[in-house]
Amino acid sequence: MKLILELAVVLMLASRIAVPQATAPNPQPSQKQIIPDDIAIRQIPEEWVRLYNNGNASAVAELYTEDGYYLSAHILANGRQAIQSYWERGIRAGGHIDFIRPLTVYHSGDLAYCAGIYEATNAGVTVDGRILIVLKKINGEWKIAAHETVVRDQPL
Repeated sequence: MKLILELAVVLMLASRIAVPQATAPNPQPSQKQIIPDDIAIRQIPEEWVRLYNNGNASAVAELYTEDGYYLSAHILANGRQAIQSYWERGIRAGGHIDFIRPLTVYHSGDLAYCAGIYEATNAGVTVDGRILIVLKKINGEWKIAAHETVVRDQPL
């Protein structure tokens, strides 16, 4: 009986190896793949950093809703034009964002937030802090509705 049981197990394992498994068909090149919201939301800070560090304040501002907000200890900018002007000043002053690292992303319906940390080097001085980005989905695209940064007290 033991021999029959062992043979049955071996045959079952062998049949799994020998029979090709069905695979999902590859999407056709003409089909647009839909990116899940959490991935799309996490890509926004990456895109923000890339555009800012390339000196493109106009493209950074386009990541915001028309009536979006940027808030920090230094400014409360409301609307794309005010946000673009603020980032233009930072870029002209030699600002560089080293990274934005999302720690959590949450979304429900057409609203989302991304909370994390960031590091920036401005005029040769590196600072780090906290970041909160609130997003709104408009016509299927996530836009920044509110963006707040808080510089952490830096060690001396």
